[in-house]
Amino acid sequence: MLKSIDINGLAVVDQLTLELGGGMTALTGETGAGKSILLTAMKLCLGERADAGLLRPGVQKADITLDFSIDSSGPAKNWLQENDLDDENECLIQRSVNADGRSRASINGTAVNLKTLQQLSEHLICIYGQHAHLDLLLPAKQGQLLDASLPSTQDLLSCRARYECWKALNDELLSLTNGNENNDSEKQLLKYQIDEIELADILQLNYDELVQEHANASNMRKIIEIAETQINTLYEDESHAIHTQLSRASHELELLTALSPAFLTISEQIKGASIQIQEACIDLRRQVDQQDDDPQRLAVLDRQLGVVHELARKLHIDPQQLNDKYNELVERLNALEKRNERLAGIQQEIKDAQKRYEEDAKTLHQLRVKTASELSKSITKILTTLGLPDGRMDIQVNYCSEDKPQRNGLDSIAFLVTTNPGMPASPIGKVASGGELSRISLAIQVVATQSNVVPTLVFDEVDAGIGGGVAETVGMSLRGIASDRQVLCVTHLPQVAAQGHQHLFVSKNKDHEQTKIQIDLLDAQHRVKEIARMLGGLEMSDKTIAHAQEMVEKAI
Repeated sequence: MLKSIDINGLAVVDQLTLELGGGMTALTGETGAGKSILLTAMKLCLGERADAGLLRPGVQKADITLDFSIDSSGPAKNWLQENDLDDENECLIQRSVNADGRSRASINGTAVNLKTLQQLSEHLICIYGQHAHLDLLLPAKQGQLLDASLPSTQDLLSCRARYECWKALNDELLSLTNGNENNDSEKQLLKYQIDEIELADILQLNYDELVQEHANASNMRKIIEIAETQINTLYEDESHAIHTQLSRASHELELLTALSPAFLTISEQIKGASIQIQEACIDLRRQVDQQDDDPQRLAVLDRQLGVVHELARKLHIDPQQLNDKYNELVERLNALEKRNERLAGIQQEIKDAQKRYEEDAKTLHQLRVKTASELSKSITKILTTLGLPDGRMDIQVNYCSEDKPQRNGLDSIAFLVTTNPGMPASPIGKVASGGELSRISLAIQVVATQSNVVPTLVFDEVDAGIGGGVAETVGMSLRGIASDRQVLCVTHLPQVAAQGHQHLFVSKNKDHEQTKIQIDLLDAQHRVKEIARMLGGLEMSDKTIAHAQEMVEKAI
């Protein structure tokens, strides 16, 4: 479960450390008090993309830390071990967001990317948002909800694997034909391009070395001229060369050293300099004598560079890529030459792959039909407790055999509902009002949690649009879910908040012209006052307080 949340420099949070317990924890506070910032912090630590706009004004970095205690034999523990991120039964997730938009994340001290965070989060926490009822209108979301309730994902994963195999073969077929049945024109172009490269006789050349040699040949006359001048200046001009003058100075310093040993070091330095100049000039002469100002060689290099650049321009590549492009053209031509043979084989492979896919799709369809029936009954049962006594859910799964293979099978999934007796079930968006849609969504979430093994569940105002006795039922349902896991519930309903094992109150205050939020764990007395405030507003009568006291005691 989630043991603690630590937030620094995020939005209206300056510094906040929140300790959490098991069971159901209710989070309440005035609208705009900052309850949602806790969920924002959680989502950042669980892999959501960061936005520098979330930082508190004036800070350069925001830091968020989630500290989880994990089951020694649970899925999260196994995942951490498989990814070499295990640290006994602890899981510490940290995320930093800089003012320039960059961010860093780590798990148990090891740096990770966002995808890794998202993979781990699936085993730690599940967040049900306040707009889940709007997602429910989307066919894709309905399919995801049904698949999440399957007793096993084996058939779904098998169907996806069959689809990927079928798709790979079709992609290869498309590549072989380039979308056409006849590739004669493409083969002619390939042969022309290959012949042109081979006739140019430049494949054995290294482009970078060719450029360097051309640069040397272009400047050869200047290179030889400068080198000859320096050789004369340094060594070969017997009268005025620097080496000649140093040799004379070295001889005089040797005489000086004989008179006074104090000059020995200086004498040796000058003598060494003379020897180094002599050796350098000998090497320079040898190098210059090897140079050849050859206009014919320069013309050859000009032609080779021109051919390389022209071929690169025609093929729309960089000159350095010419050899790789040649190999690519040859490989493509060879594939097309063997095209007829491969086409005959791949057509049959596609038929076999589609047949295997359809077998798995039918198996998946049967499992979905069975699961849909059970899920419909469970949701209908919950609906009757949420103020919809005549509500009925009917999840239809239709097999579309004429469709092309799809990644998630060939089923069309639709959530149908009726809220009035004698009326046929219709798509949710057409028959359910806003309040009814919220209740239907909540019923689905309650049922979904029964098959969800994630240890921490977060409900963000999922009770919007309900009240009265229905709200109390929702609170009791959430408390029931919390019997074997951790539940965090952001709510504005006193009936729901009263069911919590713990109660956190979120408030906002100003400090030196800056807004900060504060979260307090309420004791029994202050909890009753908060429930009373939620019931009756700012002015709380004795009856309101007594009612709040009764609600809390009844939940216990």
